[in-house]
Amino acid sequence: MKTIWRDDDYYKLLPLTDKAVEDAEEKLKVKLPESYLNLLKEQNGGYINYNSFPSSVPTSWAEDHIHIDHILGVGEEDGILQSEYLIKEWGLPTNIVLFSGEGHSWVAFDYRNTKKEPPIIYIDSDSEQVIELAPNFETFLNGLYVEEEKEEELEDAYIEPVVTHLTLDEVDTALSTSNEQEVIRALNFLYENTKENEYFIEQKLIVLLQNPILEIKQLAANYANHFNEVGILSSKGVEEMVSIIRKDKEIEYYADMYFDEN
Repeated sequence: MKTIWRDDDYYKLLPLTDKAVEDAEEKLKVKLPESYLNLLKEQNGGYINYNSFPSSVPTSWAEDHIHIDHILGVGEEDGILQSEYLIKEWGLPTNIVLFSGEGHSWVAFDYRNTKKEPPIIYIDSDSEQVIELAPNFETFLNGLYVEEEKEEELEDAYIEPVVTHLTLDEVDTALSTSNEQEVIRALNFLYENTKENEYFIEQKLIVLLQNPILEIKQLAANYANHFNEVGILSSKGVEEMVSIIRKDKEIEYYADMYFDEN
C-alpha cells in the first residue's frame, strides 16, 4: 500500500500526532486499529489511488463492489471526529466511526460489538442496508482495487480484484509463511469461499493461533471470530481455539472479547 495516497490536498489533515490519536480515542471511546493509524502516519487522510472494494451482495452502487475514493484522517474537520454529527444527520447506526463516504453511502469501523479491531462495514443510508466488507481494516486495505470503466459500452466490465482464485494448496502454502500479507490474502480468500472448506478453515485457524509471530496469531483470532459469526466453525473447533487463546498471554484478551460465551 505504499502508493495509496493520491497527490491531492483535499481531506488531507495536519500530520498525525500521538496526542491527536489519544484525544480522538478518548472522545470516540474506542481503540483505533493500528493498521489505520500506521497508514495515517504516512498521510493524515486524503484521496486514494483506489476506488473499489468487493462486496458479496449487490449494493446501490454496483452488483459486486462498493465505491470508495478517500479515507478520512484523525481530526475534527474533514476527519473521523465528524462521525457523531454525521450519524445523527443521516440516521446511521450508533457505535460506529465513519472513515469514508458522503451523503447516502458510508464506510465505517463497526464498534457495536467490540472496542478494538472492528470489522469494516458499508452503510447505505437510504435503504438502511448494512454490509460487512472485511473483518478488520488491514484486510480492507488489502482488498482495495481500481475499478476501471472500459470505453464504449463496457461500463460494467470489472478488472480482477486483488484476491483472485487460489487452490487449497496455494492457500496452504500462503498460510505456512511468516508473511502477513500472504496470510491475509489466503484468509481473505477463504472468507469469501467457505462452502465445502469448513473443516480446512477450522484446522488452519487452530494452527495459525499457535504461530510464534504475534501479528499472525492476532489475525487468526480476528478471523476465527468472524468465521464463527457466520457459522463456519464447529462448537468443538471453537472450544479448542478458545483454549489455545486463553493459554497464550499475548492474545488471551481475544477470548473474552470474542468468545466470552464459550
